Amino acid sequence: MKKLLSLVKVSLNHDMNIFKINKKKQGKYSKIILPLCLIAYFMYIIAMYASLMMKNLMTTHLEYTILTIFALGVSMLCLMEGIYKSGTLLFNCKDDNLLMSMPISKRTILFIRMFKFYVFELLYNSLFILPVMLVYAYYMSPEVEYYLVSFVSLLLLPIIPIIISCIIGFIITYLSSHFKGKNIIQTILTIVFIFIFMYFMFRSEMLVSNFISNALSINNYIVKLYYPVGTYILLVNNFDVMTLITYILIHILIIIITLFVLSKIYFKVNSNSKKVIIDNKNKNYIIKTNSKAKAFIKKELNRFFSTPVFITNAGFGLVLFIIGCILFSLKFDMIVTSILEMNSSMTVEKITNQLPVLIFGLVCFGSLMTSITSSMISLEGGKINLLKALPIKPINIILYKVLTSLIIIIPCILIGNIILFIRFNLSFINILLILIATILIPTVTELIGIIINLKYPKIDASNDTEVVKQSMSSFLSTIIGMGLLGITICSLFILLDTGLNNNVIILLFLVIYLIIAFILIYILNKKCDKWFNNIT
Repeated sequence: MKKLLSLVKVSLNHDMNIFKINKKKQGKYSKIILPLCLIAYFMYIIAMYASLMMKNLMTTHLEYTILTIFALGVSMLCLMEGIYKSGTLLFNCKDDNLLMSMPISKRTILFIRMFKFYVFELLYNSLFILPVMLVYAYYMSPEVEYYLVSFVSLLLLPIIPIIISCIIGFIITYLSSHFKGKNIIQTILTIVFIFIFMYFMFRSEMLVSNFISNALSINNYIVKLYYPVGTYILLVNNFDVMTLITYILIHILIIIITLFVLSKIYFKVNSNSKKVIIDNKNKNYIIKTNSKAKAFIKKELNRFFSTPVFITNAGFGLVLFIIGCILFSLKFDMIVTSILEMNSSMTVEKITNQLPVLIFGLVCFGSLMTSITSSMISLEGGKINLLKALPIKPINIILYKVLTSLIIIIPCILIGNIILFIRFNLSFINILLILIATILIPTVTELIGIIINLKYPKIDASNDTEVVKQSMSSFLSTIIGMGLLGITICSLFILLDTGLNNNVIILLFLVIYLIIAFILIYILNKKCDKWFNNIT
């Protein structure tokens, strides 16, 4: 037991510290102030939304349904995230050889990896569900049993989604290990599973236009469909000790069965996923030479397309952008009807006239919510010293990485733009300004991402998922992108109400983003060498 606890402690200390910043002069307290402030702010926002919903639900005496919706919501988020995290958190870990050489049982290694997965998802889920539980307690003043049940449910809710995602991750890894292009196959299978999951999620009866008026039917549907949430709500409304004990024992039994089954097949699949399939048919070898820029960009592209979690995290948003453009084109009349229902002052003619600004907003969404460079430095890992030894200036290395990310992002956004240009009758000036935005705004996003990654690299990660999803750099890049998107969209609506010409509005934002781009390039020119050389 002591050995197990030591291994768990080492694993969590090394892998789970999302805000680990390698700054020698940084004090103990300064390391935790920023993450605590960000966490507190995020939980405050969730609590405000929950409070607003509670006030509406109290008028219908269906207050407990807020717990149902949020409990199921975090379970779905956990499942969707777990589908593409499990492949790299459980398989292809960098410490496989080290752990396998130690006198540790294989089940212990599997347990440690699944426990690490569980702890991260528990912390992630708590950001969403804990504020809701507290808001419910504030308004309803429940008995002490509510706090016990809520605490137990907080611990148990991630278990089934994690187990399902581990099974799906196992299937993806097993199938992809039988092909030469393992990583591409794994990426395709992961995206397919996520799209299947999202399709059923959006087709479910839960997604209705008016939550309050359908709260009871939605609650009954969820309670019957999903045992963990149904039992949690049952215990909140009618506490019973035997039901609680059964609730806990069922989850423990599921964990034991899963560990037992996976331990029989896990290591065989894990070793197969590392095998290199060599094609011996072609014995003609040709050595090609490329320029520095071309060779470096080619290397970065190979790195991106050989990392499933990297493609899924960055590429999935771009795929959603293209799907969003298709839906916007096909369902435009329905969207217009929805806008008219929400805002009686709007007219069809007014919405149609403001179409270029709406498309510009879509481009901003696709650009600001996709950051590839925020992980590029960290993914170098121990090879960062090889980069430093190359006869290339640090600023050129950084700019090559930015250019690589733009080569990936811009064509995807252009595909969405072309779909919209074909569907809607835009003027030449409208199209030209939107095309400029398609290049400029992703450039700003990727410059921000690379600067943050230079400032807060995570070089010692044991797998790629920790870099892409669990690092300070990716977190800050996402938050800044969301902030810029929020400011841009709100400002667009404000300017539309002033009656300004569409082209003037778009041009104004292009000038602002151009200024930001020049500022970021100036910062890189000044600080790049120092930040790059300080990475260890």
